[in-house]
Amino acid sequence: MECTLDEARNLAVIAQGLHRRPRRVPNKQVLLETIRRLGCVQLDTISVISRSHETVLWSRLGPYRLSALAELYEPDRALIEYWGHAAAILPVETFPYFRRAMARHAERDGWIGENRALLDRVLATIRERGPVASRDFDPVAEAKSNPWDWWGGKPERRALDALWSMGDLVVVRRNGFQRVFDLTERALPGALAAPIPGEAEQRRFFARKALIALGVATPQWIADYFRTGGRAHVPMAEAKTELAALEAEGAAIRLDVAKSNEPFWLAAEHIPTLELLRSGRGRPTLTTLLSPFDSLVWHRGRALTLFGFDYRLESYTPAARRRYGYYTLPILHRGRIVG
Repeated sequence: MECTLDEARNLAVIAQGLHRRPRRVPNKQVLLETIRRLGCVQLDTISVISRSHETVLWSRLGPYRLSALAELYEPDRALIEYWGHAAAILPVETFPYFRRAMARHAERDGWIGENRALLDRVLATIRERGPVASRDFDPVAEAKSNPWDWWGGKPERRALDALWSMGDLVVVRRNGFQRVFDLTERALPGALAAPIPGEAEQRRFFARKALIALGVATPQWIADYFRTGGRAHVPMAEAKTELAALEAEGAAIRLDVAKSNEPFWLAAEHIPTLELLRSGRGRPTLTTLLSPFDSLVWHRGRALTLFGFDYRLESYTPAARRRYGYYTLPILHRGRIVG
């Protein structure tokens, strides 16, 4: 099927929920549905205007209660955090699909094997005391840390991160931006007891979720959306295989997008949206700001291909070499990124 670049752009914007805002202040259910629609919402430590995940939801929904998002963590237990794209907020029902990645983390991280006694001690502390944050542990007096040391002078902080990556702990809430951990077996017994999907089912699940969230996608964009190989991209060959399988099943169709030499795919769920656009209706009307870590633009090559927008986050660029500033937010206007 042929498709114009303008149609592809609009499909991407609509799939991401950036075409219009709800008429009412969103409640918890709308927040949860938005996160499910996106598949994952990236977290980031930089806080300038707001935290990135807060901005991502605001871009789509407008003002909402931050306490409603917190309630989806606790007491609702509707959300988890894990390595989705990067560290991300995810719907709790995705937990079983990350179990293989959790097991691989335990196998590949040599530090874990060398510090089993520390990990066991941290688990025992949480089992006895309940949920904890890294601030609940005292730093080692003689420990030295560098400015770039992620874990600082607390071995327990690294242990918490390792146990979370292995799936033994989950983030049950955040105090400010600090994670509070509890035992997975205590916080999410149902998710932990759920069957672990086979590798083929897992690959199909993430490929389909990514395609639905993206609206239109190339294999490269699918490979980048859920980085289930750890913090790295899914292999390109795997993404191509899954897209071909989805096409064979009728869950996706191939698109030839004007002005592009590479093939695109469209989720079958979005075919009615494409037909609506071709009838002259349903075009995006929203004007909003985007987080630099928004899933519409986190793949910079995709932003360039679809929107002609060459975007670079300059937070890590020396000040003298910055063109725009430390933290700039793209402007989305009626389906186009205009600045």
